[in-house]
Amino acid sequence: MRRQIWQLRFRPEAAPPSGEPPTFEVKSGPGTVVLLDGDADIAVPGTASYVTTVTMLDETALLERGTLTLDGGTLELSTIGTGVLEPGLDAGSLRGAVIWRLEGTGRWAGVTGMLSSVFGGHPEQGTVVEDQVAHLYYP
Repeated sequence: MRRQIWQLRFRPEAAPPSGEPPTFEVKSGPGTVVLLDGDADIAVPGTASYVTTVTMLDETALLERGTLTLDGGTLELSTIGTGVLEPGLDAGSLRGAVIWRLEGTGRWAGVTGMLSSVFGGHPEQGTVVEDQVAHLYYP
């Protein structure tokens, strides 16, 4: 089986929650993608970006679905279990984590895997940083 492990880094922005249950959109600008391990003959995208919709289940638990856009296709994201979003240690800060199942389309058709995301920072100041590790399996 062919596989790769990527490290991705983003600086996402989120809209304020609205509705019941509270829902909001998260968008990233271009993020970096680095190959950590795996088949080096498979091209790694130069940049990536994503858009997701987060639904809060209670004060800290969340579900998240969305699309990670890469060179020539996408990886569809869906939460495995529930993610967590909680206050950070500094006033006004947040931190959280989520694990997504990945399903590829376009150039990435047939690619599956999982992606873990850990993020934190001050959303009001625009200083959120998100680090992800993706384990990808190729057909």
